[in-house]
Amino acid sequence: METELIGRMQEQQRVLRLAKQARPSGGVPPGLLGLLAELDRLSGRECHLKELAAHTYLDPSTVSRAVAHLVSLGLVARTPDQEDRRASVLSVTPKGRDAIAELHEWYRTVAAGALKGWTPVEMDDFARMLARFSRDMTTYLSEEDTP
Repeated sequence: METELIGRMQEQQRVLRLAKQARPSGGVPPGLLGLLAELDRLSGRECHLKELAAHTYLDPSTVSRAVAHLVSLGLVARTPDQEDRRASVLSVTPKGRDAIAELHEWYRTVAAGALKGWTPVEMDDFARMLARFSRDMTTYLSEEDTP
C-alpha cells in the first residue's frame, strides 16, 4: 500500500513537471507561478515577504530573489509598510492578475480534457481526497516530532 502510494506521488510530480513545461508562460517565469498565485491568495491584507515565505514553505532569501524578479516584470508591486518603513507590503498588480487568470484558464482547459471521461462524482471525490491528503501531509510534516 505505502509503496503504491509513493509511486503514485512520484507520478504526480512527473505530471506536474510535464504541465509546467507544456503551459504557456503568460509572462510568468515557470518556477514563479506558484509564488505569484500564493501572493494573490494572500491579497486583501498586507503581505510581507516573510509571510509569503512561510505560506510557500520556501526560504526567505529565495522568496526575496523571486519577488524582485516578479517586481521587475511588473507582476508584483512593493509599497512601503506604513507601520514599519523598513518593510515592504507586497501585492499582485493587474498585469500579474491577468497572467494568473490566463494560466488558470489553461489549467482548467487541460483538466477538462484530461478528465472528460470522469463523472462529476469521481471528480468531487478526487478533489475531496486530494485536499484531505494535502491537509494531512501538511499537518504531519509541520509537527515538531516528525521523523
